[in-house]
Formats: sequence, structure tokens, C-alpha cells
Amino acid sequence: MNPLHRSSQILSKVESKGFLEGIFALDTDWDAALDARDSGTFDEAWSASDAQVLSAHDSTESSVVLSLRETVFKRVLSLTGSSEVAGYASDDFGLIAKAAEAGLNIPFVDGLWNSYRDGFFPGG
Repeated sequence: MNPLHRSSQILSKVESKGFLEGIFALDTDWDAALDARDSGTFDEAWSASDAQVLSAHDSTESSVVLSLRETVFKRVLSLTGSSEVAGYASDDFGLIAKAAEAGLNIPFVDGLWNSYRDGFFPGG
């Protein structure tokens, strides 16, 4: 599958009614969820995956990635009232889309996508 097509599919999924609401409209202790993500294992895996994507992907974000990140940030901020949660989610989706555009298969990034797709905030 064309990686750019895959990033467009991710954007379409995020823009679909109820997708982000199913994850972020829940009564969640977002501080605890973010603390869990900042734990050594999750944070180290996220950072290593980001470095791998950056080494294989143009540092300039495509219009699809920019649109995806903006959409996620605004909708998650609206749902949670937390710019920190919105920033983490935006960064996650940016990483997922950039890996897709670069045609990379990174198990951790696949796990991020699978978690969101299944209705859960990764690592939280």
C-alpha cells in the first residue's frame, strides 16, 4: 500500500465521527495517564521510534501530517481541556503518520496505532 495513502487513511479515521471522542471523552485521570507514559520504558520506546522515523523521513511535515496533528490537537483539547494531553496525542499521530509516509514498520509505532484504533490512550 502507498504509505502516503495510509497517512491519508489515518487522517480520515481521526476525522470520523466518534473516533477521538471514544478515547478522550472518557472520565480519565489524565495526569496519571501522562505519568504512565513518562515512565522509562514507554518514553524510551517512543523516543527511539521517533529517532528512527526522523532518520528515514524528511524533517518537513507533509500537509497530511500537519492537518492530522492540528485536527488531533484541537479535538483532544476540546474533549479533555488539557493542552498537555492534546500535545501528546498530536505527537503520537504525527509519529504514526510520518512512519507510514516513510514506509517504516516499527513495532512500537504499530502498537500506538493499534491502541488508538482499539479505543485506548497508549501507555496510559
